[in-house]
Amino acid sequence: MRLFTQSPAALAATAALTVGTAVATAPGAHAEPKADSAAPTTAAMVKMGPSQWKGERLRHPEGGRFPAKVERWANLVSLVMAEHEVPRRHLPGVLAQIQQESSGRPKAVNRWDSNARRGTPSKGLLQVIAPTYRHFAKDGYRHTRYQTVPYTNIYASLNYVKKTYGMGKFRSWNNGHNQGY
Repeated sequence: MRLFTQSPAALAATAALTVGTAVATAPGAHAEPKADSAAPTTAAMVKMGPSQWKGERLRHPEGGRFPAKVERWANLVSLVMAEHEVPRRHLPGVLAQIQQESSGRPKAVNRWDSNARRGTPSKGLLQVIAPTYRHFAKDGYRHTRYQTVPYTNIYASLNYVKKTYGMGKFRSWNNGHNQGY
């Protein structure tokens, strides 16, 4: 199955299947189904973890493959990108940013930069600080206890990037210009 050519609605329906599988296999997790809907519920997406990429072969913007610890987030990133109406062609750039920021570790915490020295370390897959996370998080998930949850971290980060820098930042990431943001 190739997700590349799917519309956001089709992507959400495909992701619903992936979410159902991922959630069902996660220890102690359970999906909260939404009646008569092909799209996954927010609760199910929040619980979605890493999964095997189902789309075309992904290539890092600088060439080669992504490490497995990064590529495992491609399905979830694609889903969040569709929510933000970020074209699917920018997936390699977002994954490259995840690789640079956290090496694909969802609980990563930066304890050495200027933000950390001020008491607000960046956290999660896309290394967002708490004030930025709270401002750009999805309604109902603004508390910082969600900051390192993969779905909510990706959601807040992509929301921040799109609203602050516009689509040009995603193009920059796709061209291999991955730097802190």
